[in-house]
Amino acid sequence: MNSLLVAFLTTFLLFELVHGGQFVPLDDVKIDKLPGQPVEINVKQFSGYIDVDKDSGRSFFYYLVQPAKQPSNDLPLTIWLTGGPGCSSVGDGFSSVGPFVTSANARGLQPNPYSWIDVSNLLFIDSPTGSGWSYSNTSSDYKNGDYRTNKDLVTFMLKWYKKFPCFKSRDIILAGSSYAGHFVPNLANSLLDCKDFKFNVKGLTLGNPLLRRKLDELATSEFLLSRKMIDSEIHNKIMQECNTIDEDNYGAKVAVNWTKNCSQLMDKALSAAFNITDPRMAQGRLFDVLRKPCKGTLEDLKLGKEVAKISHGVDMCVNLRTDFYFNLPEVQKAFHGNRTNLPYPWKGCIMSNFAYTKTDIDFDMLPALKRLLQKSIPITIFSGLEDGMVPAVGTQKHLKKLAEELGLKFTKKESLNGGCSRYSYGDFLNLFTVKGGSHHVTASRPSQALYIFKNFVLKIGNA
Repeated sequence: MNSLLVAFLTTFLLFELVHGGQFVPLDDVKIDKLPGQPVEINVKQFSGYIDVDKDSGRSFFYYLVQPAKQPSNDLPLTIWLTGGPGCSSVGDGFSSVGPFVTSANARGLQPNPYSWIDVSNLLFIDSPTGSGWSYSNTSSDYKNGDYRTNKDLVTFMLKWYKKFPCFKSRDIILAGSSYAGHFVPNLANSLLDCKDFKFNVKGLTLGNPLLRRKLDELATSEFLLSRKMIDSEIHNKIMQECNTIDEDNYGAKVAVNWTKNCSQLMDKALSAAFNITDPRMAQGRLFDVLRKPCKGTLEDLKLGKEVAKISHGVDMCVNLRTDFYFNLPEVQKAFHGNRTNLPYPWKGCIMSNFAYTKTDIDFDMLPALKRLLQKSIPITIFSGLEDGMVPAVGTQKHLKKLAEELGLKFTKKESLNGGCSRYSYGDFLNLFTVKGGSHHVTASRPSQALYIFKNFVLKIGNA
């Protein structure tokens, strides 16, 4: 073998030429095919780790998906961050906006007809530390908060661009659900303020975002009353005992805790709403008050059984199957995940030693949204009307207050196809309410979520 050929083969083993002439190191290996991946879905997939703090051994796992067909180079990069806090964004991609969902026996994948992949490249990041396959060698790193999570995400993006330099000039859309109402606005502001690199942040898309937790919890009582799931007597008692928060000065009251009587009344309301004596189980039903949860188990899947429960057009067992699929050794190997071979099983949400700062969870996120709107960054929010955890009625109040502070005029309300209604505040702030949508609209009403996202991408692309 001549020296020229040897040199060529050596270079090929070290680097794979992808992304229109950019080199990607093979320590972040391209995924040729995931176990059980349907042959008709042709996408480019990459996954790996970015060390966000080498001293403590803190690393974030990511999964990048690109449409194989052109013009993928012209599409924006959507960064998807799942809430919790403590849930895996990568895992969430397999029940929401990614190209695949698990098969009924959880040993294979099926095409997701409502994936966002045709209109955007998708980057899923497991954050904060302890979510999905992200980890640290320092035990104290599993006590997380908004500040460090955001700082780590900025570090992640700066280092990730060094591995995927072709994305440096791409438009960026930041998206996510639930506690992403904290992650996404914080990250957007930090990227726009970054002195080391110019990030092309073009907009935010948020599903049922947690923006003002204590007021959202009060909105839960209002929501349950409106659905006739509780009576006016218990609602009035909750409002009398718990309504000690000044909505116009929420930030100063963030440290206020519910009284014992308030908490007991809220538990009583949940138990009455779902006819469940355990308030923790009742609280789990708030994510989707229309549909009953999956009754399948991981043991069923281990025995080779098919596990699916279709309720009002939604497969309620998809998260269970994702947990099973991500624990298959061949899947972890294909993803290049769990590189530390940690002994605990992969879970879609929350590790046993995971913790998050409570005052951060209670924090008012309207100022962060306000800063973005003042910079003319478009924000689209969609809220499922079957969500009792972060009810649309509360989100509407938050956005109304935000619009009033900025002098934004409520311009229109339109009924759209598929049970969506749009509320517009000025030129850059929109809220879509989605009939039949749960806390996770991308899973419960995926076609409506795709419709909203497509129009958002089109709008910012023409701006």
